[in-house]
Amino acid sequence: MDSALIAAVAAAVFAGAVFQRLSGIGFSLVAAPALALISGARSGVALTNLLAVVVALVVFAASARRVDRAKALILIPAGLIGVLPGTVLFRLLSPGQLQVAVGTITALGLAVVLLAPRLRGKARPVSTCCAGLASGFSAAAAGAGGPALTVYAVATSWPQPEFVATGQLSYITQGAAALAVKGVPSVPGAWLGVAVTAVLCGLLTGQLAARRIDGARARRAAVGIAGLAALVTVVKGFLS
Repeated sequence: MDSALIAAVAAAVFAGAVFQRLSGIGFSLVAAPALALISGARSGVALTNLLAVVVALVVFAASARRVDRAKALILIPAGLIGVLPGTVLFRLLSPGQLQVAVGTITALGLAVVLLAPRLRGKARPVSTCCAGLASGFSAAAAGAGGPALTVYAVATSWPQPEFVATGQLSYITQGAAALAVKGVPSVPGAWLGVAVTAVLCGLLTGQLAARRIDGARARRAAVGIAGLAALVTVVKGFLS
């Protein structure tokens, strides 16, 4: 594997992990379109699923006590169901079409996250189930399962500690299910090791920088980078 390609993947996932820790915005929103551009749509989505599980495991280890069991019992099964049609779409689309889908889903995710503060609703079983279904679908199809849960959390005023813990558990199960159906990305072990290391280093860097960098400013930067990557991914998909 070309060293420049490895370095680009490491940089993308490192940036995603840093923004995840600083701003709370989904790791996958930053990493998914970048990885789809760098390593191809299919490998990029599968690799994002794998690395998102790593990120979620690390975050969950520090927040497991705050899991909202009532919501988890709805979100997790719904998310697993949503993975199935998302995987079907992932397999049916050509590489170019999948790149367009990844960029489009990421852009829509960014849009709804930005609009989420204006939305209000109640945390009913139906809305919780719909959020889980949408999250599982987008995670399997494009590697970005976070926006649906983020919008649900903001709209229903779900307390942040419970949302963080329960969301990570949902991302872990969705990512594991998607990988079980699609298979682990076929990348060299050394390349995968570099990517996992970059994720862990990014989370640590974000932890150290959190005291100096304003979360709102980091969130705006993350939205800008993810939006640009999504746009380029869509254009490249159309051109191919």
